[in-house]
Amino acid sequence: MKKGDGNKFVLWLFIIILLAFELYSISIKSSYIWDGLFLIGFLFFIYHIKTRLHLHPFHFFLLGIFLVLHNLGVFGFYFNHYYGIEFDTYVHFYFGVVSTLILFRTYDSLVPTKDNRIKYFALLVIILGMSAFHELLEYAGGVILGEGWGFLKAGAGDIEMWDTQTDMRNNVFGGLLAIGLYHLKKKFRKPRKRNKK
Repeated sequence: MKKGDGNKFVLWLFIIILLAFELYSISIKSSYIWDGLFLIGFLFFIYHIKTRLHLHPFHFFLLGIFLVLHNLGVFGFYFNHYYGIEFDTYVHFYFGVVSTLILFRTYDSLVPTKDNRIKYFALLVIILGMSAFHELLEYAGGVILGEGWGFLKAGAGDIEMWDTQTDMRNNVFGGLLAIGLYHLKKKFRKPRKRNKK
């Protein structure tokens, strides 16, 4: 595989998977049809801006897994609890981890800074902004499209009084875990040896 083909491979792998979800959604007349179309478009968008994001294929793969986790809702996963925790909690937490890892690479390439506190704070603010945007999109979808399954309709997982705040909190907790992992990686990474001339 040529250098740079990793992201293209990940793109087509998850397009095929999401299309399979889409065909299943159509076959059962699920409202996840809208989610599938949106997520396929989202995947192409992220691929299109991969250079600006400095997107690593592994991070793109992790993002694809997030999209698949979200679409498991077509099978009713959002009604389930695993180890006493709502499936929705896992999905939002995982989103926080993945998006923060992606944003770390972007931030490091665009804003070289020695002060990690500024970087960590900025990343958490961005994650909160992305979470708020998602929640507003979910709300607009519920108002326009009505009740049903998926994030573009009001349904399972959306009836809790504090749903928006809980989802945003879980995204931030995921972001904090990613920051912790990144910090440990930086702390224990061996310095690169420079070639002497």
